[in-house]
Formats: sequence, C-alpha cells, structure tokens
Amino acid sequence: MSQFIDINDCVTAYMDESEQGIHKQFKLSQLAFRCMDELGIDFFYKIKSARLPVKANFTVDLPSDYLNYTKVGVLNSKGEVIPLAFNNKLTTYADLFPNRVEKTQDLSLLNWAAPYSGIFFNFWNGSTFGNLYGVPSGAPFIGSFKVDITNNIILLNETFGYDYIILEYLANPVDGETYHVPLCFKESIIAYLAWKDIRSLPSTRRGNLGDKRDRRHEYYNERRLAFARYKPFRVEDAYQMNLENQRLTVKA
Repeated sequence: MSQFIDINDCVTAYMDESEQGIHKQFKLSQLAFRCMDELGIDFFYKIKSARLPVKANFTVDLPSDYLNYTKVGVLNSKGEVIPLAFNNKLTTYADLFPNRVEKTQDLSLLNWAAPYSGIFFNFWNGSTFGNLYGVPSGAPFIGSFKVDITNNIILLNETFGYDYIILEYLANPVDGETYHVPLCFKESIIAYLAWKDIRSLPSTRRGNLGDKRDRRHEYYNERRLAFARYKPFRVEDAYQMNLENQRLTVKA
C-alpha cells in the first residue's frame, strides 16, 4: 500500500462526502493548497529545475512560479549541480540598475574584504541532503549568491564567471497538477476543507456557528493525530530517553 496520496483525492473525497458538484473543485483545490501551508507540508510541492541566463549586472530573474530555492549553482562534466555559496553580505542596493556593480563597489575598502565562509543548504552528497559549512578543502570557489525576493531576482558576486546558473526551486502549486502528501494527512485535509468551506458563509441552516465550531475542532484534532502518525513514538526512543534520564539523575 502506498504511503502517499494525491491531494486531489482528498478534494474528491470531501466533495463526495458533502455531496457537492464539480463546480466546487477549483475552490476546494485552492483550500487544499492552503491546508498544506497550514500543516507545514508545503515542501511536497513540485521541485523544478531551470537554466537561467546571467545579466550584465550579475543578476538573474527568478521564475514567475518561484517560492523558494533548493539549489543555486552551475553544472560539471557529469551533469551534477555544483552549488554556489549563499552570501548574505551581498547588498540589494541598486540591484535593478544596469550599472549595479559600479554602484556597489568602494575601491578604497578593497583590502578590507573579509575571508568568506558560506553555508551550502540542501547539499546533495550523493546519497543524502545536508548542510555544508564553508568551502571544501581543495575545491575552487565558483561564486556566491543572494536572493532579493522583493525585486524577484538573484544577486551574484561581481567575479562570477559563468553566463548561466542552474536553479532548483520549490514551485507555486497549480490547480490540476498532481501533488502527493503522506497518507496520514488525508483526514486532516478533508477536515480542513469541511471547516473552511463554510467558515466565511453567513450563519444559515447550512453553516451555523455551532457547526463551524465543531468542524474547526475536528480539523485540529485530525491535525494532531496526523502529526502523531507522521512522527511516531518508537520504543527505541523511549528506551534511550529513559537511559538519558537515569544518567542525569545519577550525575545530579
């Protein structure tokens, strides 16, 4: 049995349960995406990859459906993404100007440049993801970047030597596409749809205050159960916790 379920199956299940027509599908699909945000499982949105050109002012336009990056880098001879280092010291000043580099340099402080130690987030080491701190010993420094989400661009350091970057990013969800979530969240998503579907309606026979309150309570209860199933409590964890408590008791 699969441990994942299509988010559209949750929408269909609620529509069948509440005996609603296909005309409500778009509204309920948007509510389902909001529920993924609410539950903190929006990382199950699709990851896309794009090869983006670098402008003359060392900036790159972000895709219109961009939410967050997972990798920013260039390609090696094996088709692997070699990540750039995140550099929070890059300024967003004049980042929309064609002469951005000239406006953001002070040559009188050239010798005050501090040594760089970056962090590679979501670094793929061949088998798992992790964070890599600093530039690896013996590895060439390819470049650094910073995301200016306000102006929807990526900033690159002025010595970046490539005419492109590879961007892997979390994409904004689109109605009609397939998105899978862990099966344990199915009932909490259905409960969320049942609550939000009537929450903003005036108090009528279809959605009175008591019904709205009950549906809200049902959602938070299913949410609690979903998280408990998603991160189950194991006997080994309890055993280890007990040993740690005994060690601290003896030490005290």
